[in-house]
Amino acid sequence: MGLDDRDYMRERYRARSGATKWSDRAGRVEGAWFDPVNRGFDYQKGRFRGARRGRGSLLRWLPFALSLLLIAIPAYYSLKREGWLPDTRPGLAFPESGSVTIGPGVRPKSATARLTVTTSNANAVVQLFEPESGRHILSLYVRKNEQTTTVVPPGTYRMKIVEGQRWHGPKDFFGSSTTYEAVAQLMTFTETEGHQIDLNRRPNGNLPTRPNWSAPAPL
Repeated sequence: MGLDDRDYMRERYRARSGATKWSDRAGRVEGAWFDPVNRGFDYQKGRFRGARRGRGSLLRWLPFALSLLLIAIPAYYSLKREGWLPDTRPGLAFPESGSVTIGPGVRPKSATARLTVTTSNANAVVQLFEPESGRHILSLYVRKNEQTTTVVPPGTYRMKIVEGQRWHGPKDFFGSSTTYEAVAQLMTFTETEGHQIDLNRRPNGNLPTRPNWSAPAPL
């Protein structure tokens, strides 16, 4: 390499160095988004620690939110059952207390066990289903603030309770005021032992139910 070539390479190196310095200044401007003391990975660690604190705060509020939900659901059901939600459709005459609808294949002569139902301030349809197949056995109609007794076939059933105010027939039941609940435990009927159900809500009630969010099947 000659002197001319060496001088040429030096000038080329200086030109490149200048370009590198210009790029470095641009990089420092971009890096100004980081705090000069706490930057890079440490800065990100601080962000993640803050996120964990946020999740901890959310978990602290979770029991309170669940408590509100446990209060809100029964209150909502009570408002529906008492007819506080608007229902502008004309109603039909609710069947007389003691009327029943039986499922296909149920023999009336086999009904020897007894079921007694006392209603609250809402009309009720008390239903019995086979627990495994879900086959409808019987639906008993009871008008509000009345008591009635009927006979049912002996067996073990899932009891479901439909309540409301204005009757809209065996397909829509009580319209916007329809509430639908399932008794938590299975109900067993024998020829000598039946059940007496009181639908008035009490703090010391012994018939736990759970909301059934699906609509009752048409009768």
